[in-house]
Amino acid sequence: MKSSELFKDIFGLAVRLLGLVFLYLGLSAVPPLLDFGAIETAARSDIITALLPIAFNLAVGWWLLDGRWLIRRAYPNAADVASHSSWPGAETTPVNKPTQPQHSTDGESPDKKLAALVEKPK
Repeated sequence: MKSSELFKDIFGLAVRLLGLVFLYLGLSAVPPLLDFGAIETAARSDIITALLPIAFNLAVGWWLLDGRWLIRRAYPNAADVASHSSWPGAETTPVNKPTQPQHSTDGESPDKKLAALVEKPK
């Protein structure tokens, strides 16, 4: 198994575990709402402010348990990356172009130029 596949699997496991944490948080906030005496005396805004965090935690937990979109976003396939490249010339131009050797115009070889620099002064 390649290391990239291993990291992808570990990331997927972490996403699903985080989804379980959000589900736990959402479900653990439900029992106080089951007190019907408190619901009858509470205002509508109090009930809504109690339900919104529960709904949010359950929705995020459900989304993270699936986790396919997040895993694909973190670890895209190589074919998807090449087809959705933001650089239009990425497929046609090579990354490393060989450079042409530079020729001196005055006819001296580089060895002679170096020898003149290295000579001891008289």
